[in-house]
Amino acid sequence: MSKKKNYEDFPLSLALFDALPVLFFCSAMVVIGVRYKNPLFLTGVICCTLAGLGKGIWKIILAATRKDYAWMNRQMRFVMPVGFLLILIGIFTGGASLSVLKQLIFSIPAGIFFGITVMGMICMSIFACKLDGTKVRNNWIEQITNAIAQGCLLIGVLLCM
Repeated sequence: MSKKKNYEDFPLSLALFDALPVLFFCSAMVVIGVRYKNPLFLTGVICCTLAGLGKGIWKIILAATRKDYAWMNRQMRFVMPVGFLLILIGIFTGGASLSVLKQLIFSIPAGIFFGITVMGMICMSIFACKLDGTKVRNNWIEQITNAIAQGCLLIGVLLCM
């Protein structure tokens, strides 16, 4: 059993800001899901959204009560990858034309926004390994990066529709 981490005093503003990337991601996926009615895709979207909400609620509880319900934070590393896997399986098995998807993803200006999204997610992966997640400053870096990346995902999706 791992010992609980000692988190700095997370401000409520950080916890509330954490909802922004979840909102952007969920909005982008709803826009796609309305047009692309695939049960695996939609199940993956639900998993990713619930994982993000769980972590956001964990931060709100941590900021408001200073109580650390670690499972609410840890669930994300299991639920989120399952969600993304289901999204990918849904895309590849749902009859979407890969050549049409490629055209949309790499079109200008949508492709620029999708490129920023990918760079943001690469940064988030690096941050997960290199930054101390118990520090407020590092959480702001992660959440600002994630908000920009997910905001760009939403803009890219809207440009493709």
